[in-house]
Amino acid sequence: MKISTLILTTTTNNISYMGYREFWRRHKRKLYVSVGVCGGGYILYKFYDAYNKRISQLERQLAEEQENDERLKAQMQMHFENIQRIANTMTLPHTMLYLSSRVAEELDLLHLTDKLIRGKGGQSNTLTPSEKLELWDRLKILSFTRLVLSIWAMTAVSLYIRIQVNIIGRHLYIDTARDLGGFQPVRFLHFIYFFHISSVL
Repeated sequence: MKISTLILTTTTNNISYMGYREFWRRHKRKLYVSVGVCGGGYILYKFYDAYNKRISQLERQLAEEQENDERLKAQMQMHFENIQRIANTMTLPHTMLYLSSRVAEELDLLHLTDKLIRGKGGQSNTLTPSEKLELWDRLKILSFTRLVLSIWAMTAVSLYIRIQVNIIGRHLYIDTARDLGGFQPVRFLHFIYFFHISSVL
């Protein structure tokens, strides 16, 4: 019985091997095409998946860059608003006060108005009409000169200070951004105060 089982198993193995071989010979081309199509589809899927991953990675990087740019713009906007506020509340008022006092000193109208007041009729040192006219003309010219000079000088000094403070603030912002430290308003205020003192002197 063992021998017959062994012969039957060997015969069955030979028949199945022959069947596989015959199947391979008849369907070899179809199998190659099927394996080629499946392999090509797999490779195309991998390329497509890698392409999608790369596109999504690039989109994430672009979104992060845009977010960083917007954050940087917002920080810069806040920084320059603080600079303008500091210039408007600290530097400009003191400078304008100093400028108006200097214009009043250089173009003093008090001596002309005093002469006109003292030269009114009824007093011993009255002025002749031609002297009054001359004093009035000088007073008009000096008043107009004072007005024009004040407007021009205040505009020029205001523009000059704003430009100076913005340039200094930009450099300070870049320096603090390079140090990766936060904005230090105390350091900036000391710097603006020093700038204000040096501009007045």
